[in-house]
Amino acid sequence: MQSVLDGMRSGKSFSVFGDLIDALDFQAKNGNNKVDMGGELKVKEGQMVKITIRFKSPEKNNNGDPVKVDHVDLISGEVTGKAVPGTPAYNKATNDTAKVVKRFTSKDWKTDGDGFHTITYKVKANKNQYFRLRGTNLGANVSGETIDGEPLIDTKTENEDNETRFSEINKRNYKDLWFYSNPIFISVEERNHDDKH
Repeated sequence: MQSVLDGMRSGKSFSVFGDLIDALDFQAKNGNNKVDMGGELKVKEGQMVKITIRFKSPEKNNNGDPVKVDHVDLISGEVTGKAVPGTPAYNKATNDTAKVVKRFTSKDWKTDGDGFHTITYKVKANKNQYFRLRGTNLGANVSGETIDGEPLIDTKTENEDNETRFSEINKRNYKDLWFYSNPIFISVEERNHDDKH
């Protein structure tokens, strides 16, 4: 139990539904500085950050179904510092700056002999921000499931018979698989006047 808590506190853990993936490495690098998921990379304004994503899916999940990732979204949002309790910013549950920076499909990743799919992506650091991952077995526009890659709320299963209802829910859930990473934080140090010469 303690090792599970330690893993969660470190930020080096990911969430996954239905064994869509069973391994994930998520790193950001600038020069010789490298951090893993849950870490903070300090860079100078305008420097390039190389993001590497490695993931693997099992042959079959815990329901006995073959699983395959359709796409992985790299999501970013700005980090603006702590909000003061009692302010509107503190009570806001969402980050309006969060957006999908890049969507990767199988055309964008290389697969090695061990079955790991690897994606690399470079981005210029110009503000304090985080990067996180979201992946799914669903396409970007699946009726009743996704619109432009964004998940839709599941419809309620109304069947009165418990066994049938749970069976329907189970079937629905195993067709709708996702994984989410913890973030990597990028902290940008502004270049001072001397750095520009």
